[in-house]
Amino acid sequence: MTHVVSDELDLFLAHIGRTDEVGALTLVRNLLGKGVPGDEVLTDLVIPALRAVGERWATGEWTVAREHGASHVTGRVVHLIADATPRPSSASRIVVCCAQGDWHGLASTILAALLRVRGIEAMVLPPGTGAGELARMLPDSEADSVAIGCMVSTALPGARAMVEVARRVGVPVLVGGPGFGPDGRWAGMVGANGWARDARQAADMLAGPDWPTITTPAPRLRHLPDATHDGVALLRTPLVAAGMAAMVPIEDERSETTLRDGLVTAVDTLAVSLFLDDHVLFVDFTRWFADVLTHRHVPRQALAAAYRAFAARLAHVPGAGATLRMAGAVL
Repeated sequence: MTHVVSDELDLFLAHIGRTDEVGALTLVRNLLGKGVPGDEVLTDLVIPALRAVGERWATGEWTVAREHGASHVTGRVVHLIADATPRPSSASRIVVCCAQGDWHGLASTILAALLRVRGIEAMVLPPGTGAGELARMLPDSEADSVAIGCMVSTALPGARAMVEVARRVGVPVLVGGPGFGPDGRWAGMVGANGWARDARQAADMLAGPDWPTITTPAPRLRHLPDATHDGVALLRTPLVAAGMAAMVPIEDERSETTLRDGLVTAVDTLAVSLFLDDHVLFVDFTRWFADVLTHRHVPRQALAAAYRAFAARLAHVPGAGATLRMAGAVL
């Protein structure tokens, strides 16, 4: 990170934290006017700022509304950088999208802008695009590769579906994002050709000489889940109700909302853990969510009580009880 960019990080955070679009855009225009490369602004200012935004939400310092406002302004900044970049000169074309079931479109927009700065044309598909839509448009897209971002592990089955349709027509797939685990441990499970730890590495890989130009169909999952595993997500509403009922009522309304929303994610994450036959995913989520609750003065025992209620309702689902006990052990 250059001093020119790093010196502006706190000010940029202050702008997006106040939803000050004019201030944020002016700051970035000034950096570009000084000759700071657009890819450096993206990787050394925008991405670290978004990481800080996520941390401030997790600790309860920022509300969801403030986080969303900051993300909106940051999206405008990313579009500014992309618009200030000359039309790509490379013949390569990359389709960039979120995993099916993941609505965090800003990560895709950032990668597309970074690719454009590197001279590579990128087509961004809107959040909510599913495997079916990808299958229909990909053969006529002239795309060399597909880049799939997954910010939440609950979208891994959707990522798997999109990988399958891309590789079926010979288009290699690069994946990235925290949804694949801190070391990309679940990228191979969904059949990706490669995994990138961040947007900069993704751009390097897609533009590099070692990235494949064609691929074979995705290998079968090493574990094909029992149909009852998929049924866990269908029980989301009664499971969340049972979890909330098992706990001592939370007096703070914001904390109760965070807890209820988190239990929804817990059910979906449990379903994906069973889908992948990997309890680590659910245990890691539990550690993270317990920390979020601690910052909101919700005791870990509350989450443990909810998990016991889950287990009672899922006694018929193979593996669910064992996974919930492993997660409960870290609370």
